[in-house]
Amino acid sequence: MVFKTIGKPGKPIALLIHAMFATSNMFNPLIELMQEEYFIVLPTLSAHTTSDIETPPFQSAHAESTEIINYLRRNNFCDIEILLGSSLGGIVAFDIFIRRQLTIHKIFLDGAPFIHLPNPIIKIMETIFSRVSYKSAKYPCKSNILDKMFPTMSTEMKKVCGHMSDRTIKNLTKTCYTYQLPKLIELSENQSVTFIYGTAEIARFSLPAIRKFKNCNFIIKKGYAHCSFLIEEPENYLELLQNT
Repeated sequence: MVFKTIGKPGKPIALLIHAMFATSNMFNPLIELMQEEYFIVLPTLSAHTTSDIETPPFQSAHAESTEIINYLRRNNFCDIEILLGSSLGGIVAFDIFIRRQLTIHKIFLDGAPFIHLPNPIIKIMETIFSRVSYKSAKYPCKSNILDKMFPTMSTEMKKVCGHMSDRTIKNLTKTCYTYQLPKLIELSENQSVTFIYGTAEIARFSLPAIRKFKNCNFIIKKGYAHCSFLIEEPENYLELLQNT
């Protein structure tokens, strides 16, 4: 895992965790708007690299959250104003939150796939992810689903796909579709959890499983696809982060 920080130490800390096949660069438009007011911590998850240097495979959300927590504690970044996780990053962010080893004020989980699928369907999803990864790496100039879903990010995402092992794909799929939610979410004073979904994304089918958390916020963006509100409207997205 690689970490970078942007902004001035002493400012409120924002921890941003990216989506599958992406890197922390997916937040660049948002970072430009936040860097004067926040000290931003940006992990790039295991195996999500564009470098030819061999890196360890992605193991699990818990392994990723452990590494992030350890980094934050080593550097005394233990009071987090905003924790934002996008898609896969939302699962990792949630795991950081529920471990309660840091003080976190606002937690935002955008498009996190809290969907528990049966094993045969998980195997199908693993095959789909493997094909997307393989074809993206082998034919980077050929348009595919990454170009359709993430037109501004797809070039880098295809490079990331070129460094994904079968083991990483298997573990990513398992993480996305077997994560066990707690029965309750306990919030401390002045703490909030906000789930964000677009009506045009598959991850919205997580809503029946998480609606039970009555003390959380739910923001449903009509017409938006997976991560598209963040990517297309960073100014409005930051306003949401600051005012929710």
